[in-house]
Amino acid sequence: MTENQRNALIHSIVAVLILFSIAQYVELGSGSGDSYPRKPIRVVVPFQPGGGSDTFVRIVQKAINDNDLMPQSLVVVNKPGGGTSIGSSYVKDARPDGYTVLCLHEALMVAKSNGQSPNGPEDYEVAAATGEFGVVLLVSEESPYKSLGDLMNAAKSNPETVTFGVNLNTPTHFTAIMLENTLPGARFRFVATGGGAHRLAGVMGGHLDVIILSVGEYLRFKQNGLKAIAYLGQERIASISEIPTGEELEFPVYSGNLHYWWFPKGTDATIVNYFADVLGKVMRTDYALKRTEELQILPRIIVGDELSQRIDDRMKRFGAVKPEQRVELPNFERWTVIFVLLFLGIVVFKRIRNKPTEIGAAPELRMRYDFALGTLLMTIAYVLLMGFGIVSFVWATILYIVAAGLFLTRMDRSKWIPILEVALLMSFGLHFVFTQLFTIDLP
Repeated sequence: MTENQRNALIHSIVAVLILFSIAQYVELGSGSGDSYPRKPIRVVVPFQPGGGSDTFVRIVQKAINDNDLMPQSLVVVNKPGGGTSIGSSYVKDARPDGYTVLCLHEALMVAKSNGQSPNGPEDYEVAAATGEFGVVLLVSEESPYKSLGDLMNAAKSNPETVTFGVNLNTPTHFTAIMLENTLPGARFRFVATGGGAHRLAGVMGGHLDVIILSVGEYLRFKQNGLKAIAYLGQERIASISEIPTGEELEFPVYSGNLHYWWFPKGTDATIVNYFADVLGKVMRTDYALKRTEELQILPRIIVGDELSQRIDDRMKRFGAVKPEQRVELPNFERWTVIFVLLFLGIVVFKRIRNKPTEIGAAPELRMRYDFALGTLLMTIAYVLLMGFGIVSFVWATILYIVAAGLFLTRMDRSKWIPILEVALLMSFGLHFVFTQLFTIDLP
């Protein structure tokens, strides 16, 4: 085989791989309700594993699998952080093909109502609300606060000394603020802890004075030394009938929640309705009914006009609560710019300091620094394009490889075709490998 024949064979193999990868990418983006789903559906849970939301999603996952309610399974993807904004933003910016869905309770509405997040219900297609649960106020059994009255009086007499573990700008945070408002002068010191699992660890370890958990979480971990001082429902419930409501204790605060299922805006209505129908079937399975009863979750499902009305009501309710900014966060954008400029300054300084005296060495040294600096800037742009959701992984990777290749080869025309081949194969090929073989989420 001659060299030309070998090159032709290599190019043919590369072309076949590129066409296959592109075909897979196009097929995944052209899903319709008739053939949906053709692959596993990723459910993004914006909390750490082990909390109430994560547990509920895994109940749904098992009910679907055990009862063959869909031809494909759910894949749970935990994306905690940012007061749920990391996970919710990820889904908002995902392709509206029906294969990425967010399971998030009223935190989405809370963050939008108080201006902490630009993302609100209007930025998604909501399929259904499922599994309503009540919440309780909890302290450690060793806590000096034996009742809700003790806790509130301490928060008033010594403001911002009682540590209250919350997930900032979520329903737990707003519920705590509403509790403060029942006693003028009372102020907690809010500690950002994330999901229920982290709040539980904080109060058990003595780092937090009081937390909010679902009734199910309380019953699961009660034996570990937890004490409930109030149920924040409208009336007592049988499983914890000995625990008075906040209203009975003259601190009238009501807090309940549902798990909402949000698809990216623009997702086909047929897909959204199909998934809502599956969720309705899930809530009627023996397994889901048993597990929700154990966890004190009402196996409700709300869709259609009732769902829209509930969301509107909650948005008005949360919009009336305006939390004060008690935690001053650093300006991350400013510091990022400072560090990038500092790095570039170091590069320039080293170049000036190490400038060679030999006439023939200057072009080689300059070229090396030019390549390093140019590649660095292109890499930063590549990461930012995906990080801010401006361009998806596939197209950002094509742009990056083509730009870097042309830059490093100094626009050598003989290299243009190989560079384009590498760009197409790396972008579409890696997308296929990660999303289909390993079910990894990509920007």
